[in-house]
Amino acid sequence: MSEGKNKFPEHVVEFFINPKNIGRMTDPDGAAMVKGQCGDTMEMYLEIKDENISRALFHTDGCGITAICGSVVTSLAEGRSIEDALRISPADVIDRVKDVLGTGFHCAILAVSTLHKALADYLIKRGK
Repeated sequence: MSEGKNKFPEHVVEFFINPKNIGRMTDPDGAAMVKGQCGDTMEMYLEIKDENISRALFHTDGCGITAICGSVVTSLAEGRSIEDALRISPADVIDRVKDVLGTGFHCAILAVSTLHKALADYLIKRGK
């Protein structure tokens, strides 16, 4: 990994070494699980207060790139309104981790899709 520290931006290395927001949540306000085209699965859990995402967690059985993308998406989502979080796109994730993605664009798509599905779960539960 010391080679990676020289090759990749510090924030990307940090997401790899210490993924943010990893874990599962009991009784979330919104949750989803999506299986990506490569077979990786991502789960996402949201706590929502006053229509803002106060906490976002993810869990994956996937590769390091999938974990990095999950960390980025949950970090982008926390503190945002539902409407703003629905505007998070794979391009937002790719911009932040393009130095390590290689051909792993599908990992960014998986993470964002899981977030959007968890938001949909929340909205459906609330009858919106």
